[in-house]
Amino acid sequence: MHKVIGKLSNVLTGRISGKLDNSWIGITAAIISALGYGSGAIASKHVVTNHTGPVTATAFSLLFGGILVFGLFYRDLKVDFKCSPTKAWIPVIFTGISASIGVTFWFLSMVRLPLVVSAPLVGAYPLVSIILAWIFIRKLDMVSWKTICGAVLVVIGITFVSIG
Repeated sequence: MHKVIGKLSNVLTGRISGKLDNSWIGITAAIISALGYGSGAIASKHVVTNHTGPVTATAFSLLFGGILVFGLFYRDLKVDFKCSPTKAWIPVIFTGISASIGVTFWFLSMVRLPLVVSAPLVGAYPLVSIILAWIFIRKLDMVSWKTICGAVLVVIGITFVSIG
């Protein structure tokens, strides 16, 4: 009996620690992402204000970002490219197009607005993600009342920052 309880405890502990490890990896990745976006916003504002237009800045930032990603993850890319069915590339292509549009118009907004107004407005993209997730992928991501309340608070915060 003690052996069964011990094994069950080990299995549960392993699952919980596995989830904690995944959560911490996710949190760390999100923080690094925020640092990348935040520092990229400062550099982008400088570039589109003093050196080139938003479309050129978009083209080169995506080019160099693509080179970096390819250089770091080319082995994964090769495996994914070989293993993924052709129809799986349709959403990948859509993602690239929509991200390019997002970056281009973000850079354009930086030309016309102060960064402290532009960045929070662009930072409202999670609201769009929440709405689209609720419409299209309800089975993959659950939208709870907590999520909706948090989104409303984000909108209020963005409003205060933008008019402040």
